[in-house]
Amino acid sequence: MARPLREFFLSILLATAIIPALAFAESSSENNERSLLSAFMSYTDLRINSLQQSLEILASTTEAKSRKWENMKGLLSGYQKLDDGFIVWYVRTDGTYYTVDKGLMDVKLSDRSYFPDLMAGRRIIGALVVSKSTGQRSAVIAVPMKEGGKVVGAIGASLFLDKLSDQIDSILALRTDAAFFALAPNGLTTLHRKTDRHFLDPRELGSETLKKAANEMLLKASGEVTYEFDNATKKAIYRTSPLTHWKFAIAFSAVSAEAVGAADSYIVSRLLTNLPAME
Repeated sequence: MARPLREFFLSILLATAIIPALAFAESSSENNERSLLSAFMSYTDLRINSLQQSLEILASTTEAKSRKWENMKGLLSGYQKLDDGFIVWYVRTDGTYYTVDKGLMDVKLSDRSYFPDLMAGRRIIGALVVSKSTGQRSAVIAVPMKEGGKVVGAIGASLFLDKLSDQIDSILALRTDAAFFALAPNGLTTLHRKTDRHFLDPRELGSETLKKAANEMLLKASGEVTYEFDNATKKAIYRTSPLTHWKFAIAFSAVSAEAVGAADSYIVSRLLTNLPAME
């Protein structure tokens, strides 16, 4: 009788140790995913906000207020040299503009969708464009310049999204089955671990479950979605940036997570069903 009794208490001890440990592991995994999501969104917002603030300072200088490219070129060039992740430009009210690298451009910005808002005195934060001067997929950050309450031009920057995604990928160091991505309010992908997916709309990639998940993300401020894509079941948690209104997400393979959970459940089930009867 002593041996069955010892086995009974040993099994109880194992069960009480393993079950909380599994629950902790699941909670720890969820916390880790949310920490990665917070880091992803915070880093991006900080990058964009810092760029916006720098442009505000540049726009307030005497050189910029002169509205003469020859006067402000050196100042803008000095700022651009600090970081190769963007280009800086100055635009007039008629849409003609100058870049640090190329000077006066032979095209205008007046046909950009954000241009009317910029000329109406509103800041532009994260408008998506393919840069006319570099050909790179970019997010525009721009601040209007005013004189006597009237907009007289603007200073802006085109932030290279491929480079930004590479920097984020290096910082997050996600496992191979994971990804990060962000969606603009119109559904276009702004950032992705796979940069060739920038500016694609996930609702148009042939997966009905991904389309449903993307629509849900665009409607809600935060949450969790599951979808099928790249021959795998994915789970993504997401949040909305108050700065850009982009939806930031961290996605993991749901199959691997479910497999781990199933294995854990099987272990516990076997443990509990094989508890010896107390004699």
